[in-house]
Amino acid sequence: MSETKKKDSNELLNILMILIGIVFIFTAVMSFLAWAGIVVPSWLADFATDPDLQAALTFFGTQGLIQGVLGFWAIVSGIGMFGEQEWAMGQGLVVLSIMAVTSVSPIIGWLTNLGSFDAGYWPNYVIIVAFILGIVGFFWLVFTRKRYD
Repeated sequence: MSETKKKDSNELLNILMILIGIVFIFTAVMSFLAWAGIVVPSWLADFATDPDLQAALTFFGTQGLIQGVLGFWAIVSGIGMFGEQEWAMGQGLVVLSIMAVTSVSPIIGWLTNLGSFDAGYWPNYVIIVAFILGIVGFFWLVFTRKRYD
């Protein structure tokens, strides 16, 4: 009796990449709407009273674009990795490394000035989750890369 070996996917990592991709796209859409002046969500309301409004809106417009693109490719690679596709693993490595790298600056800022972390500002938690998922997921894919051959 010949048994064919079925590859076992990294379901948890795949699901987490899809979920963080959805959250990134959501925050990107909200940031873009705030940048366009269409909707200013409560978590961006403080910027409306800031004298540097233009700089803040430019930052969120740019960051929103990055998060939107990163979220899209996180979803695509998460779905592709369910099928153990080699291209999805490579794409996942890129997406996870970018997630980790773009999260380093805010995390270093919070660690050097502990009072600067706003616990009520939920996008800060997205940054922390993206950082952890980026580092752990990257090394997980590197150490389990044989499954994608």
